[in-house]
Amino acid sequence: MKIIKAATIAALSVAGLSFPAVASDFQDIRHEVEVPHGERQVTAVYQPKTFVSYRQIGNMPPNRPSTARCLWKAEIAVERHLQAPAGEGSHVVRTLVPTKLIEGSTNGRCAQGKDQANRAIARRADEVREHVLAVAAEDRNALMAELSIARGNPAG
Repeated sequence: MKIIKAATIAALSVAGLSFPAVASDFQDIRHEVEVPHGERQVTAVYQPKTFVSYRQIGNMPPNRPSTARCLWKAEIAVERHLQAPAGEGSHVVRTLVPTKLIEGSTNGRCAQGKDQANRAIARRADEVREHVLAVAAEDRNALMAELSIARGNPAG
């Protein structure tokens, strides 16, 4: 019975701790590339997608100093959106690797520290922009190969 309770408690403590950060955090960061695809141009848009997880350590006992801290990690992935011209195809989304990891901590419980963590992540927008550009540059060959295969010409 103790094993089931421990597993249940562990599952509940993990559930809900990882979610996308506020959508407006990095909405303005996007990198667009026009690539030829047969007789038309396809637009590849690279955008960051943020997942933040929180873990509380320490405790806040009554009548004693608090040792509670909120450890947070933001994993910044880059999504590539391929957009064909209007009415000429579909929209394809792919999440690319590597991801960027931003970590930090705040004093107190995570329930109060989430806003502070989100502000700390937002202050690192320049690093996120550099990461998006680096991933887009690394993706160039893979993107051209995928478009070549989609066109029915695997050799390029």
